[in-house]
Amino acid sequence: MIEQMMTDSGGTRLTVTWEDGGQSHLSAETLRVNARDAWTKREMIDTGTITVAPGLTITGIHPVGGYGVNLWFSDGHDKAIFPFVYLRELSDTHGN
Repeated sequence: MIEQMMTDSGGTRLTVTWEDGGQSHLSAETLRVNARDAWTKREMIDTGTITVAPGLTITGIHPVGGYGVNLWFSDGHDKAIFPFVYLRELSDTHGN
């Protein structure tokens, strides 16, 4: 489903090249706000919003089986798993 995945030199944007030749560009902020882990869900329940640190970057991309990636962020957030299908949905939703 994914041909290649990498961040820009500053870690502010994730670029995904899909097997069909399409390409998606997702900002660190978009990914952090849309994480589906317990930490993010709890923050949304408690405050109604997700706080994103100024200058947030992606600090790590770690494969999870053959279906997704675990992204690490400069704010210490490192628990969210992004299935490839969800990355494609985010890309479609955010016009990338």
